[in-house]
Amino acid sequence: MGFLPAWAYRLGRVPWVVRAFARTTQVKLAYMSPDLWPLIAFVVSQDNSCRYCYGATRTFLRIFGYHEAWIDRLERGLQLAEISPAQQAALRLARKVSQANPRPSAADLDALARVGFSRSAVAEITYAAAIVCFHNRLATFFALPPQSFGRWMDKPVLRLLRPLVASQLRDRPRPPVAPPVPNDPPCAEVIAALGGSPTAHILRRTVDEALRSEVLPRRTKLLSLAVIGRALGCARAEDEARRELAGVGLAEADVEEILANLASPRLDAREQLLVPFARETVRYRNRAIQERTRALAERLSIEEVIEAAAIAALANAVARMSVILETC
Repeated sequence: MGFLPAWAYRLGRVPWVVRAFARTTQVKLAYMSPDLWPLIAFVVSQDNSCRYCYGATRTFLRIFGYHEAWIDRLERGLQLAEISPAQQAALRLARKVSQANPRPSAADLDALARVGFSRSAVAEITYAAAIVCFHNRLATFFALPPQSFGRWMDKPVLRLLRPLVASQLRDRPRPPVAPPVPNDPPCAEVIAALGGSPTAHILRRTVDEALRSEVLPRRTKLLSLAVIGRALGCARAEDEARRELAGVGLAEADVEEILANLASPRLDAREQLLVPFARETVRYRNRAIQERTRALAERLSIEEVIEAAAIAALANAVARMSVILETC
């Protein structure tokens, strides 16, 4: 669209994070209608009070032809907007994935099946909601300012060009693809559950690049995954991280101590800061988490803070997404 988004400036010192943000904003879906994506992004961003993502998705809804009054009704409540029962069910699930308090249940997934969604479509809906949580966290932790392109739609010339712009931006369904190979832990089960969706490849590549990065040790990243998995009640994420941590020299008793207390003599000085931070990213107040992120930057390098925040955001997304394994 001819501009460099704010997150590219703020996160560019850790290239995999910029690539992950860009890659996961691509709407590549085989089973769910792409038209549902901006609606999910809007309600989840509103739910997470992310100013940056909320403003961006509101602008895109206007580009796609939704009127301000309609968007306002959607914001006030799902039943107030003129959307189908199937869309309402999808957005209710998206909010439950985002809040994860409690985690979505089998009944929540069954509700989508009753209005016509296939298991594969439900997996993509869950992925969309969880990935928007990834975007929300990165944007919020670093207090990204709202994009100025939100004012475009107020210009008469751009309103005239809106249909042309919308046709260029509107995504179309993709054919199913073969699952990614290899698909090794961690996060292998969640990725496999996405089946033939192109999102499986997006998530696999993102996780692999995150773990290959050398800004933070692999052990530190796995501890974040375990801590966030425990906090979200995601036994699969926690167990997978535990198995991987055993391979890097942390005994079961040591891992349990860390998860129970968010502290241990086995943690190095950097992990003593980042393990509690990971826990705080699960449910947070915006100003408090921004202050916490700023405090980390006084003790660690900017690259370490960016990677720690991105790993925590990714772990939050994967742990939320894992409901497709447990209830779908």
